[in-house]
Amino acid sequence: MRVTPDTLLRLQKDPQSIRNICIVAHVDHGKTSLSDSLLASNGIISQRLAGKVRYLDSRPDEQLRGITMESSAISLYFRVLHKKGDGEEGYDAKEHLINLIDSPGHIDFSSEVSTASRLCDGAVVLVDVVEGVCSQTVTVLRQCWIDKLKPILVLNKIDRLITELRLTPSEACLHLTKVVEQVNSVIGSFFSGERMAQDLAWREQLEKEGHSGKEFVEEDDKDIYFDPAQNNVIFSSAIDGWGFNISQMARFYENKLGIKRENLQKVLWGDFYLDPKTKKIIGPKGLKGRSLKPLFQQLVLENIWKIYENIVIEKNAEVLEKIVKALNIKVLPRDLRSKDNKALLSQVMGQWLPVSSAVLLTVTEKLPSPLESQRTRIPTVLESAPHHELIDPELREAMLSCDNNGPVSAYVSKILSVPEDELPRNSRAKLSEDELAERSKRARELAAKAAEQAKILEGDQEDQIVDEFAQVKVSNNDPYSLFEYEEEEEEEEIEVKKEELIGFARVYSGTLRIGQELSVLEPKYDPANPKEHIQTATITELYLLMGKELVPLDEVPSGNIAGIGGLAGKILKNGTLIEPGIIGVNLAGVSLSVPPIVRVAVEPVNPTQMDKLERGLELLNQADPCVQTFLEDTGEHILATAGELHLERCLKDLKERFAGIEITASEPVIPYRETFIETLDLNPPKNPDLGRGVAEFELGNVHIKMRAVPLPQPVIDFLLENHATIKKLVDSINKRRSEDEEEEDGLNDLEDDAVGSSSITDATTFKKKLQALFDADEKHRDIWSGIVDRISVFGPKRTGPNILFDTSKESIRRVFSQSDETRFRFENSIVNGFQLSTQNGPLAHEPVQGMAIIMEDIREVDEADQEDSTPVPNLLGRLITTTRDNIHQALLDWSPRIMLAMYTCDIQASAEVLGKVYAVVQQKRGHIVSEEMKEGTPFFQIIAKLPVVEAFGFSEDIRKRTSGAAQPQLVFSGFESIDEDPFWVPTTEEEMEALGEFAERENIARKYMNQIRKRKGLFVDEKVVQNAEKQRTLKRN
Repeated sequence: MRVTPDTLLRLQKDPQSIRNICIVAHVDHGKTSLSDSLLASNGIISQRLAGKVRYLDSRPDEQLRGITMESSAISLYFRVLHKKGDGEEGYDAKEHLINLIDSPGHIDFSSEVSTASRLCDGAVVLVDVVEGVCSQTVTVLRQCWIDKLKPILVLNKIDRLITELRLTPSEACLHLTKVVEQVNSVIGSFFSGERMAQDLAWREQLEKEGHSGKEFVEEDDKDIYFDPAQNNVIFSSAIDGWGFNISQMARFYENKLGIKRENLQKVLWGDFYLDPKTKKIIGPKGLKGRSLKPLFQQLVLENIWKIYENIVIEKNAEVLEKIVKALNIKVLPRDLRSKDNKALLSQVMGQWLPVSSAVLLTVTEKLPSPLESQRTRIPTVLESAPHHELIDPELREAMLSCDNNGPVSAYVSKILSVPEDELPRNSRAKLSEDELAERSKRARELAAKAAEQAKILEGDQEDQIVDEFAQVKVSNNDPYSLFEYEEEEEEEEIEVKKEELIGFARVYSGTLRIGQELSVLEPKYDPANPKEHIQTATITELYLLMGKELVPLDEVPSGNIAGIGGLAGKILKNGTLIEPGIIGVNLAGVSLSVPPIVRVAVEPVNPTQMDKLERGLELLNQADPCVQTFLEDTGEHILATAGELHLERCLKDLKERFAGIEITASEPVIPYRETFIETLDLNPPKNPDLGRGVAEFELGNVHIKMRAVPLPQPVIDFLLENHATIKKLVDSINKRRSEDEEEEDGLNDLEDDAVGSSSITDATTFKKKLQALFDADEKHRDIWSGIVDRISVFGPKRTGPNILFDTSKESIRRVFSQSDETRFRFENSIVNGFQLSTQNGPLAHEPVQGMAIIMEDIREVDEADQEDSTPVPNLLGRLITTTRDNIHQALLDWSPRIMLAMYTCDIQASAEVLGKVYAVVQQKRGHIVSEEMKEGTPFFQIIAKLPVVEAFGFSEDIRKRTSGAAQPQLVFSGFESIDEDPFWVPTTEEEMEALGEFAERENIARKYMNQIRKRKGLFVDEKVVQNAEKQRTLKRN
């Protein structure tokens, strides 16, 4: 049934009939195939093409690779018939508008899942029953939990249990039960984690307020789990077009068994059996030693298995005719004789149990409308916003009640880039039948006239053609006749369609209208300063999103998802739209789940087209929520992306859509870290008199003595986890001291954020926990005793995992001190020297991690006590560089290590390809963390660690070596050090004997260090020729 846009527009005005849902799952678990089946129910695509056309994968590279890369939205119509109450005959029809968003499953595009989930009220979570719960399944379930989305579970690809694993109905019943338990265990872990956090917060509140605080309210978890008997689980095969929930099966069997549908629904899943003698339903206690089949197996699975066995596995026409008759479905005799078994299966199962009906029915019954959802979700959203108490009360009430007539509030989750010629205003108007007939008549007349003229001119044209190709005679007197000329090839320029930026938004209250002027709140907007980070925009267009098609609208009421034109240049990636003149809520403070860890430098092939590149990067930055673009100090344009596949897509978009020019990209630049540790075989310190890690210098009349010590590992982990807390602490100090600190938004901030938690601890708790971790280090207890009170600054960028301590006479102001007096006039030079030394380490100018710099003595020497009292020019600047160099010298007294950015790699593979997976992992310098068999499946779950620098081409290698049987998922997991000193060379007799004088075994740490230094143009201590007399080019005597 093809639904008209007018029907959808009418339903937009009734929030009770709307359902905003997103489909989320691990990659290749069947999201887009399921979406196709839902679209077929609305007549958008043919039922036969469902699962093959991948309608919502509108990009060519999505179709080519077979995976979704961008979220796509479409609006669907669904009508449900309900029996009339009070004994009346007949049915009431209830219409629904389903706003569906299909999201990617690949880890590189998980930011698309975040943007989709913020717009929705419910989620359809797909799980492949063969692979079970995978890494990205846990991620999307966590996203649903954080965003308070109500989920329903779809157990997809049940056909694989029959055709691939060849399980019996009994084994399949047990397997499906285990998959549901797996998903519920993930949900349970989220609940227990939240419950512990609430308990801790309650105890802290109790300590502050004394025993007069509120009692702890225990939350009930009975409604959060998936239970087929509760009708929130669908069993399906999206590729074969069938699916059902328990309620549908109960309706199918209620007349046959003579049991009411409501009662049958309660016992159709679980340990319930049909007594063959009494024809009654019994529980496990009523078995009395008998071996009976569970109802689900007997009534549901065995019938599905029978259909597959007689169509796909071994076709039996006689049995098939009986099945068709028993199910009361219509299948033509020629279809029954068809050799296309999969098409016949889809026809039979699709008529008996259409997957679109099962999913949409469950969505309308189990997932909330915007009216119900906003009543429960909005309080949490508002409370998490900064200074939420200042938000306009009328706006708050309108958002809670989803009021169409209240003040406008909308959240723009991302910016879509649409070719301008695909916009409705540029599309051709449809012609009527009379106009089409008139146009064809005119075309025929013109063709007849052209044919007549062609006959008349035919003779003349032949002569003309001969003349055109005749050789041109050049006069001998021509002074230029001796020169040869080459025709210049015109540089081909890629034809670029002009792009229009459209906001992908959810309206929470009020009604959006074309021409309306609204306030745009940027992600940094704070109600306490309502005039900062705010702009004004006018809505130029409104669209109903129908996949790649856009339907123009005049207005969009609250509770709907829509496209908004007129926001170009006003919103970078996400933002909030609010009625002008009121204090609004900042809905846009969303952190990235995947940091942009892979970056390249891009430049145009033709340098004169630099302006086009800059414009293209600006558009790409707006259109992709995870991309980051910035200009380096060297003048290079840097493009930072989430991974290899994401980088490939961004470069393609930049070249073909946004810039429209040929571009070159550098080799991917990966971030590294430097650290220094204590080992058993440390080299002697540079200055034995001072001790290890101690540096002392005198510059002008300034005398400084410092010590570098590695921080304990638990302290480093704590600092990385509490990056947000340190940032907030530093910001509050800066405000207090009224210092204008430069805003840091570089790549490394994002990397550290990704590893740590985004939660913020208060300063007192942070201080106590940090000191407790220092006290736990028994070996250096004398150094760490009471050390937290002496913290002066963190670094690099004042928020990193290195600390500058001041144990002198409070020469440098301290973080936890209330005194803001400067006692040492060169304090800023010392602090800046520390920041420089940790931002650019001594090994390869990469950020340092996990070091403490303790200032033991800082003083100004009287000129009378100095041997040379000559004043030092530019003392402030010289002090910065001298401090930096001495810190570097102190760090090198310890054993240096290069830290690599690491991926956690999750692979599912069968036993046949397990060896090939191991070989590729080892080839890429990775190591296996764990390997376990997934119960009930032939697959192994392999978790490996892999350096990001070696990971390029890894996914492709795995797919090639395993013939597509293994698909890796790579997630950035932080930094790990290589347990090898980059400066190590063989020195003992045993080492020389085993490795030779020049160490034939490659020093991996040195290799990485030299690669970084070469890239940065730093000096590299490498001999180009080891032994000149051994070169092959020498002449033999």
